[in-house]
Amino acid sequence: MYLARIHGPGNPAYARDKSGPYFTHFQKRLSASGGESHRVACLEEAAAIIAAHPALHAAEIVVQPNFGQHSRWGAILPLLSNQGITIREAGSPASVADAPAGLSGAELAISETGSVLLAENTLEARVVSMLTLAHFVLVSEDRLVPMLDDAAAILQQLARAGSDQRHYMSFVTGPSRTADIERTLTIGVQGPKTLCVILVADEEEAKP
Repeated sequence: MYLARIHGPGNPAYARDKSGPYFTHFQKRLSASGGESHRVACLEEAAAIIAAHPALHAAEIVVQPNFGQHSRWGAILPLLSNQGITIREAGSPASVADAPAGLSGAELAISETGSVLLAENTLEARVVSMLTLAHFVLVSEDRLVPMLDDAAAILQQLARAGSDQRHYMSFVTGPSRTADIERTLTIGVQGPKTLCVILVADEEEAKP
């Protein structure tokens, strides 16, 4: 696997981020773009952050279809439900437009730019990150890489995973920003006003 190669002992330039410098830089870059990030040990902590977030002014979160079947992130849905949050699967763009919040899982987080890489191969998946008012993103801590160039290998890997399927991938850095001809910057006109990235510790390392 790509991540095993770049984190392996044979490549010390990409040693695992035990001390946190990659996350610190990621957090600074994302913050400079108007986003926020958190580092948690488990999905229970991630659910608590989402449920208490001030941007979640209505107790509803939109997720892409089949999100609950995700091998890891699906387990957060009952945790959010227990916090009184309604989970709704995305449908047409009109049904999702201006929904209070959306929840996605990212393939990578990139320290250099403060970005996350989203693989959204269907329209229903894309509208979650594009049309909701607040966008929450989960990403595994072991998928935090130092440089934008490190995304190249996983982009190739995703592109090869099913030659008969179209692939749509996007780098997201901060909330939506729009500037007019007078250079007046407005947040959230054509996308989420809030971006909150939550890095979740590796499952094996999180075990006592």
